[in-house]
Amino acid sequence: MITRPLDLEARLSPPPRDLDFVGWVNVGAIVLFFSLLGSRFVLTPGLEVGIRNDGLVLPQGPVPVENLGAASVVLSYRRENVILFEGGIYSLAELQKQLAGYAKRHPGAIMLVQADREVSVQNVLDLIVMARGAGFANVMLAAEPTEQPK
Repeated sequence: MITRPLDLEARLSPPPRDLDFVGWVNVGAIVLFFSLLGSRFVLTPGLEVGIRNDGLVLPQGPVPVENLGAASVVLSYRRENVILFEGGIYSLAELQKQLAGYAKRHPGAIMLVQADREVSVQNVLDLIVMARGAGFANVMLAAEPTEQPK
């Protein structure tokens, strides 16, 4: 080899055995970001839904960011008999046992409902009443802010 006559290999410093300070800072920052993004600090874009004897109660006016909550579980209501919940596909009749089991395992849980436009308001209302009856502390409807006209 070309390094043998000059014995350059003996003059090389050994490779570092451990991560340096910058490496540990990078690892710490990555862990911090993943823990924050996977936690309840990330707000859920939903409106709290209230149920009274005379029907559905939605907040009046714009909802301040401080009143947004974090959902424990997300339920996607795609069509009349297609409800996605905790990795399964259920109809409205089959869902009641699953909701009761989840609410029993997670007391004080908050459910976020993502309803498609094909689902009737009456079915969403039935789902909200069912979730409250199963023991969920709160039910939120997924919402996106509308653009204000200029």
